[in-house]
Amino acid sequence: MYKVFFKDSVFLLTDDKNLLTGEAYRLIHNNFNSTKTFIQKLLEIEDKIIAIIYGEDTEELCSIFKSCFTYVKAAGGVVRQEDQLLVIKRFGLYDLPKGHVESNESIQECAVREVQEECGLQELQINAPLTDTFHIYCRNNSWFLKKTYWFSMHCSANQTPSPQKEEDIEEAFWLPISEIETAKNNTYLSLLEVFKKITN
Repeated sequence: MYKVFFKDSVFLLTDDKNLLTGEAYRLIHNNFNSTKTFIQKLLEIEDKIIAIIYGEDTEELCSIFKSCFTYVKAAGGVVRQEDQLLVIKRFGLYDLPKGHVESNESIQECAVREVQEECGLQELQINAPLTDTFHIYCRNNSWFLKKTYWFSMHCSANQTPSPQKEEDIEEAFWLPISEIETAKNNTYLSLLEVFKKITN
């Protein structure tokens, strides 16, 4: 199953017919045009919704969903230092450093670069892939689907983060893992998936 977030709403792309119940918006995928129309209509709804799209092949369904948008890739880092987590604040919300993949770099190189640029940390090393997230956004009247690749990382000790102000980052700091609920209560819906991986 794939989860695709849009503001406070979520699309679930699934091959499990048992999910086609309840009060969620539901569609059984038959053809591209009807599925695209279904998606476009739901993007106009301002209320928080859950939309379930069923298909026998979730990989094919994800490809069809992706083709309804301009698809972009991003990467970010989840940096832990002992019992602390590197977080940023942007527009008053807790966030994690991430950014778009440039044409001349790998996903891993992008993740390291973005953490360095947004938080001013050095000597970063990737430990392992953590998870991937999808979210939809609108810019200049065009719809985008962003896939973000997240990696767990570590860095040399005793570094003080410095926020990249030109990227509207208000703060960059070490948050005690014991206080992670504070971040989870004031963050983006898609990032909750990342925070779950940290605390599991």
